[in-house]
Amino acid sequence: MTRAGVAQSGKEGAEPGEARLLASGALVQQAAQASGLVALLVVVTVLARRLSVTELGAYGLVASLAGYLLVLRNSVAAAAVRAMAGATVASDRARTFAAAAALYARVGIVTGLLIGAAAFAIAAFLLDGQLAEDARIGGAGLGATTAAGIAASVYLDGLRAERLLVRAALTEMAGVALWLILMLALILSGAGLGAVIAASGAMPLLSGLLSFAVVRRAHLPFRLRPGAGRVHAIVPTAGWLLVIELSNLVSYAFQRVILGAFRSPGQVGLYEGPLRAHNLLYALGGALAVPTVPTASRYVATGDERRLRELVLRGSRYTLVLFVPVCVALMALAEPLLSAWLGDRYGDGATALTILVSYWLLYGALVVTPGFLVGAGRAREAAIVMASAAALNIVLSLVLTPELGLEGPAVATAVAFALAFPFLLRLGLGAGRVRLGELARAAWLPAYSLGAVLAGALVALRLAAEPTGLAAVSAAGLLGVAGYWLAYYALWLDPGERALVRGLLRRG
Repeated sequence: MTRAGVAQSGKEGAEPGEARLLASGALVQQAAQASGLVALLVVVTVLARRLSVTELGAYGLVASLAGYLLVLRNSVAAAAVRAMAGATVASDRARTFAAAAALYARVGIVTGLLIGAAAFAIAAFLLDGQLAEDARIGGAGLGATTAAGIAASVYLDGLRAERLLVRAALTEMAGVALWLILMLALILSGAGLGAVIAASGAMPLLSGLLSFAVVRRAHLPFRLRPGAGRVHAIVPTAGWLLVIELSNLVSYAFQRVILGAFRSPGQVGLYEGPLRAHNLLYALGGALAVPTVPTASRYVATGDERRLRELVLRGSRYTLVLFVPVCVALMALAEPLLSAWLGDRYGDGATALTILVSYWLLYGALVVTPGFLVGAGRAREAAIVMASAAALNIVLSLVLTPELGLEGPAVATAVAFALAFPFLLRLGLGAGRVRLGELARAAWLPAYSLGAVLAGALVALRLAAEPTGLAAVSAAGLLGVAGYWLAYYALWLDPGERALVRGLLRRG
């Protein structure tokens, strides 16, 4: 699809108001997700400079449980948002919310117990001495904090289902700010590692409590009503989403466990840098689901095939613009970035980082994201593909890690997801009734052609100037990403798209 073709598609696609709603919601949600990731990076940076590598590895093993064991909550959340957004009558959405709230509470209890049990297992089999004691204390507190946070987060998802996307994202950002203040206060005051681990899972609780206040202030009809029905609208999709979330858990969380089992907690500490940097892309991918699930669900519920098709083409076009330059910058500047960010001893993870983020060059397209596939009613097929990729990932990790060390889990993840990509792409193209050639011309050609130019420029910069220090490396990466976006704006956006960008910037 040429630029003229995209312009014509835009005239026949989403109306300006709808496009502005989706674009503004997606951008602000990306900002919210980025703020959370920046907060996490700040905390890890402070910890890395105050703890030993082994202590940081113990923190990563236990604190990461709160993220990876949210599989039950995430599956119920996406299914609940889809069900609420698909209910075109307000009273039906209110009943679905009440049913979701009951499910969230039960899921919170189960998740909290799992986190506590996993932390005790890590303490028993992978750690010893004071680190084991910190893991037990921190794991118990983390489980309790996470359980309460899951129950409270139903109010944030209620805002998203109402498509109050900007308001929800701003509330989430306020929760992130409160969490960062809490964590820094604990760390800088010399609190024990167990207390820091316990507080690391408080972000959903803080965001949920703030969302409750926003819901009440906006007079939305979201109330807790025992015995509410409409669970049947949530559970079937939630089951397949649980498979997807468990697949992500296997693909990412088990990397630390396998590396710790075959190598040492110190190796896990060295792997924290690549994983945290990789999580920038993972978090951005998760943020795409926030506006995409309710939007695609609404289009499917109303039979709006035209808008669904437009979502595939334009959505993939714009999300690749976001992912490709960030991915290229991380790959090209991996070694100086890790050394400047965490210290010279972490530079050995550069190859692992480069490999680990490489598959996001493919997965940056909206059409292959689980969020779009779930919203479009393809949760079952997506779950089967993701489960297959996870199984392959774990097998490859077990085979490669003993020989390759840090690079073993990275290679396993990149290979598994690269092999799964064609299957997810086929599902997405079928759901949106889009041909492969159309997607290639509209999204792949402009994104990857400029990505190749950016990669060459950053490699040349490294060879010529060898940037050192966090400020210099960050400046090189940020300028490269900004230059990519400016070139895309000038060379590939049509007049209507440029007008949309200018409108969003003026509103911002």
